[in-house]
Amino acid sequence: MERSAEELLILLFDEILPKHGMTLRMRQKELSLEMLRALQEDRLALCEAEVGTGKTHAYILALTVHSLYSDRKAPTVISTSTIALQKALTEEYIPQISGILLEHHVIDRPLSFVVRKGKKHYVCDSRLGIYEASIQNLNREADAGLHAELARLQGMDDSRIDLDDTALTPYVKARINVLRCSRSCPYLVLCRFMNFQKRCMTEKFDFQITNHNYVLADLIGRKQGKRPLFPAYGAIVLDEAHKLLDAARQMYSTAWDEQEAERIVRLGAVNVRMTGMDELAVLQGRITECNRQIFDRLAGELSGSHIREENRTEVAIGPVERRYMKHMAEALEKLPFVYQKNGGQEMRAQGLKRRCHELADKLAVFLDSGKFICWMEKGENGRLALCAVPMELEQILYRDLWSRPIPAIITSGTMSVRGDFTHFKKMTGLASAAAARIQETSKPSPFDFQNNGLIYIPERMPFPNIRDERYIRTVMEEILRIVSAAHGHTLILFTSYWLMERVYYGLKDRLTAYPLFLMGRGRLDVLRSFRRSGNGVLFASDSAGEGIDLAGDILSCLIIVKLPFPVPDPVMEYQRTLYEDFDSYRRDIIIPEMLIKLRQWVGRGIRREEDTAVFSILDNRASLRGRYRAEILNTLPSMPVTDRLADVADFIMRKKADSYFMDKARDEK
Repeated sequence: MERSAEELLILLFDEILPKHGMTLRMRQKELSLEMLRALQEDRLALCEAEVGTGKTHAYILALTVHSLYSDRKAPTVISTSTIALQKALTEEYIPQISGILLEHHVIDRPLSFVVRKGKKHYVCDSRLGIYEASIQNLNREADAGLHAELARLQGMDDSRIDLDDTALTPYVKARINVLRCSRSCPYLVLCRFMNFQKRCMTEKFDFQITNHNYVLADLIGRKQGKRPLFPAYGAIVLDEAHKLLDAARQMYSTAWDEQEAERIVRLGAVNVRMTGMDELAVLQGRITECNRQIFDRLAGELSGSHIREENRTEVAIGPVERRYMKHMAEALEKLPFVYQKNGGQEMRAQGLKRRCHELADKLAVFLDSGKFICWMEKGENGRLALCAVPMELEQILYRDLWSRPIPAIITSGTMSVRGDFTHFKKMTGLASAAAARIQETSKPSPFDFQNNGLIYIPERMPFPNIRDERYIRTVMEEILRIVSAAHGHTLILFTSYWLMERVYYGLKDRLTAYPLFLMGRGRLDVLRSFRRSGNGVLFASDSAGEGIDLAGDILSCLIIVKLPFPVPDPVMEYQRTLYEDFDSYRRDIIIPEMLIKLRQWVGRGIRREEDTAVFSILDNRASLRGRYRAEILNTLPSMPVTDRLADVADFIMRKKADSYFMDKARDEK
């Protein structure tokens, strides 16, 4: 008698996987069965699975079994938020499951996959040849390593075109990556990138692995009549789905850099007789002046060369700014024709026309600003950008992503508040889907937090106010005591870069028993040094609170300086206007976002079954009389809670081996 899909999946978990060292985990098995049912019934499955549940294996197995029993063989898109998870999928999870299923004759060929990225991640054969020739002419000995790395990219094999697999610098990658493909390209027929794209659009791969931005770019492009980025697929997995909204706000937003107009004017410069330059110069001057006026009028407190921690400010586009935008749009429309008429190169004229159209499209968004949330933003480079995101982003996401008749597995370790997905569904547009189509499940971590974890919340902390010197001094003293009790091995998470740096430099000369590390904006390389240190102390922002894996003793003490309430921004200010009172807004938006992020942060502490860690919260709103204590403790895994530092020291002494207390730096000497 032939087995059903569900019976086969149960057999895999009960009998086959344990033969390969994969111990049966009931929650993982239940999760995979839920995913399989969702695939069979074309549902939208919200599958929350806390750390250690094994959600990745669960959905790979569910997808594979579903495909075996499905009439239509179509690939599945697996979308993640991080490159680390993509690498784990391609180098560990899929090959492992494929090997096991082949050995037991469940499948008759290996599971196949391809990783999909934006074109800037791939080498352009034409640009590679030009760049290589340019450095060969320089004949520098220092370029020997560069020549060797470029030589590895050569050949006919399109498996060697991924620039992320090279040791090249960002500058070199930008010189040789794919920009825009042209029919006049000499490599058009033999182009490895184009051949790779064609191969990706076939249905020969079981899994198309990508990120949330690329999935959304495909959906947006299809609406605009562009070619699809994926072949027709039968299901989609959105892993690390707690980052989906961030990706959507980025992809559906419009950003107008203050230097875009300058680049257009520079591109439109020509050297012709002066009598032919008058009209061109007038248009260039008008574009430059309108651009300056718009940014000067809207920049507000963001103007100047200083960098503020709050780098966004909401703007209202008034009649004066609209007038400048209309004048600018008119000039942009005329500029390419005047440029070409006055002797500009044809290819350059095409590039100028494209740039002018792109900026004119952005201007159209801001001229229709009544449908958008608009703000001015200052980047780390000090440049200003005018930004906008649709007010009805949730409805757009529903129409583009959730209304399609294909099943979706939406999974993460943190999407709900105590098993309630209301907030996540509301923010991502899933609330508009038919209730009968949505399937929800939440699986707690199988790890023994009760015995392997301890929550420390001191009762002596003042209200968190970074303008209060007493508060800052108290934070420093408390961190000093906790790190000493834990003997280093500590990650300290801040919600403010300013406070992080203030505390780091304030403790640098006092906390000398352990190596200290400061993780600035985007400085993920510091994580490698922290791991190698053995007993270091890492001062970090919330970027280190998600998506990093610091398993083992290196992270045995996690200090949360302040509860991670969302930072007010223009989008949140708009959301607030949708509520009758602030209490309702706080209940529905602010508190759920804080609790979800807090769970993400705490999830850094225990990553493996044998890990042990102390979790400290230095925010008096989590103290015995604190406003949010009950909600926090109900949301986090169940662990003992103390306000005694002696309990922290005792926990570390009881749970850690002798090697934990050794000074690794000293031993290596």
